Amino acid sequence: MILDGAMGTMIQRYGLTEEDYRGGKLSQCPTELKGNSECLNLSRPEIIKAIHREYIEAGADIIESNTFSANRISQAEYGCEGFAAEMAYEGARLAREVADEAIANGRKVWVAGSVGPTSKSLSLSPDVSDPAFRAYSFDQMKEDDAGNHPKIYDELIIKLLPLFFSKE
Repeated sequence: MILDGAMGTMIQRYGLTEEDYRGGKLSQCPTELKGNSECLNLSRPEIIKAIHREYIEAGADIIESNTFSANRISQAEYGCEGFAAEMAYEGARLAREVADEAIANGRKVWVAGSVGPTSKSLSLSPDVSDPAFRAYSFDQMKEDDAGNHPKIYDELIIKLLPLFFSKE
């Protein structure tokens, strides 16, 4: 089984501008979005799908959803926390759609949900003058995790189970 490669590196090859990340409903986000790969699930889904196709054409048996930072805590840095669940869902849906295209053409391709850490630490203070301070509590981190990942699981797990247990 061959797993796809780095999504971020592939995205960089497109030479995208701020406007590519800021399309549609993301146009009102308060900070620069360039580099926030999960925005592309909403603003430029055709690029994400093209990258998945490239990996499949290169021989990948498993493609990962573009959802590594699709959580409220990481997206809060961009003012996009309200879009995190939709980013997660769309990232999973896009990967599943491309995998289904490959399957329709006789190629079995699996989708793996990419769930990365947040950019925040629960063990170190971001404020050197207040070592006890924590930007987020364990409960907030747990709530964020529970709030987003079901969106990925709805799309991936339910549709993937038949593939994992196929009788072929």
